[in-house]
Amino acid sequence: MNPIQLLQQHPGPFFAVLDGPCAAGKSTLAAFFKQCIPNLYIVHMDDYYIPMCQKTPDRLSVPGGNADAERLLQEVLRPYWAGRDALVRPYLCHEDRYLPSWTLPAGSSLLLEGSYSGLPELSSCADYRFYITIDEDTQRKRLLERNGPDGLSQFLSRWIPLENHYRHAYHLPCQGWLVIDQTEYKTILKG
Repeated sequence: MNPIQLLQQHPGPFFAVLDGPCAAGKSTLAAFFKQCIPNLYIVHMDDYYIPMCQKTPDRLSVPGGNADAERLLQEVLRPYWAGRDALVRPYLCHEDRYLPSWTLPAGSSLLLEGSYSGLPELSSCADYRFYITIDEDTQRKRLLERNGPDGLSQFLSRWIPLENHYRHAYHLPCQGWLVIDQTEYKTILKG
């Protein structure tokens, strides 16, 4: 059973996480999930990176330390898990500013999408944990297309090592995760 069918057959609201390396297609797959499951809300981990002023070497040395898990838990996940509306307050890391907030209604289905969504404090209550894989060549090609040569260089020297440190520290994907490889990913998107 593919992930879409699994989520569509879930009785009532669900909480799922979708993790994997940068440029693996997490956001694209999440958008496709949303098309197939109209009442699904998506919170992107890209909106929950720590502010620039907190990006210290000590903080970034912690596996997953680039994510603002504390704010995500306080503002979104704890209220959501308690059955209350939650206020989602996206942060634009590259502009170092917050965007307007939006409300995640109580009792809705939620997909937490992005690198670091597999942090234990974020994913432990998930009904489903998905992990998408990508080979290194395809990842580099997508990063180059998306971010240009300078962006690719920054990903290779900074962001990918941080993600790899996080994934190795938490042994992701581990038991209980549904792994989606690129062949399966393309099949899912074709419907």
